Amino acid sequence: MRFRLLINCAAGALLAILAGGCATSNHLAPLVVQRAAADPKACSTAEQTLDTLFPATYEAAERAIVTLGGKQFTCDGLLQASPASGLHLAVVSEFGVATALRVKANGECEILKVTPLFREDWSRQFVARDLRRLFARPAALQPAGRLADGRLVLQSGPDAGGVTAQYVFSADGAAWTELDLTQNGKTFYQATVKPPRHFAGLSAAVPGGYEVRAEAYRLDLAITELTVSPRKEAP
Repeated sequence: MRFRLLINCAAGALLAILAGGCATSNHLAPLVVQRAAADPKACSTAEQTLDTLFPATYEAAERAIVTLGGKQFTCDGLLQASPASGLHLAVVSEFGVATALRVKANGECEILKVTPLFREDWSRQFVARDLRRLFARPAALQPAGRLADGRLVLQSGPDAGGVTAQYVFSADGAAWTELDLTQNGKTFYQATVKPPRHFAGLSAAVPGGYEVRAEAYRLDLAITELTVSPRKEAP
């Protein structure tokens, strides 16, 4: 399978920021989750919502604005996914491929190409995390309660790094609205799900994109096209 993310940005400035490790300071308020009586129907609906977010195999054209060190970079791209090989992504600057990576179905990240334009640790820590958290089905979740506005919260157990994921849904579980990541009681990553979009040839709507605030960057991602891809994958 061929995959690529075409970036239209000032590559020189991007290189300087990534090489220097400059981070954007984002202060995120933690979710205030109130204990509530179990609601098996809403929880079941929320699980089904996550199961059907995206088709099993697809290509998604994207438009993103990335904010790093107070500077913004506009990105246009193509993401390809399949159950067998996971998520495939390449980042391309005006000078060519800056980085390429694969997040496998088991969550493992494989860096396929490294160049001076994009640090490998940035790809592993941040790019791969966005792919795993925003485009892959999470592991088993447990009911955590509800927010003051009635929205339902499902929560994962802590991973090996002590990170807990909180998935926020509409009160009935039919719409995914937010994702928060916490560690040691602090929220360091928050993604707001944009309203769903309908694309030709698909029976169900998919998330229109995401607005992410994280410890080192901000990301405003819009899915502009999405099609089911029957293409044969390369080894």
